[in-house]
Amino acid sequence: MTKTKKKVRERIEAYLSLPSFLTIVTSSVEVFRKETIGYLIGIKGENKFMVEYAIPYQTAESTATHATVDEDRVARINEILSKLSQGLEYIGDFHSHTVYGKCPGTVIPSDTDLFSTVPGELNIICAVNLKKKAVDWHESRRGILKGTIGEYRIELGGYYIAEAHIGKKYERVIIKCPAVTGIAEQ
Repeated sequence: MTKTKKKVRERIEAYLSLPSFLTIVTSSVEVFRKETIGYLIGIKGENKFMVEYAIPYQTAESTATHATVDEDRVARINEILSKLSQGLEYIGDFHSHTVYGKCPGTVIPSDTDLFSTVPGELNIICAVNLKKKAVDWHESRRGILKGTIGEYRIELGGYYIAEAHIGKKYERVIIKCPAVTGIAEQ
């Protein structure tokens, strides 16, 4: 009898610089009750992403349940990045999920999120809800960065799709920001 070995994939991690963390959180809180969307600039390695910059799309059309950008504008940005980024590259995008009526925002990708995901790119969701109690910034057991600031409870979660297929199953990405949570292992 032979046993089949299931290929175990190493967990994917994304490390946020303090500037990228601040941009994702502030741009998400700024438009609270609407979604924001932006792009991530950094370095992609083997099962790891280093996010140096997060840049919100200034002309995104947004509602409480989605945000869209003009593809021609995205192409202009990518052209500029290819010439000026000095070793950094476009590695994915971020967007927010916010409270909608009585439904809280979550870091779980919606069907629309999964349908529009480009395989091989990092995707970060910033869930913004009203805070019930203050919580220090920490990384949960599921790899979600959580904390409160002002009147908001923030969660940052990531996902990744390796290749296109029906159903677009995703892998969770562990989000880390040592500048916010500290360097010590939890």
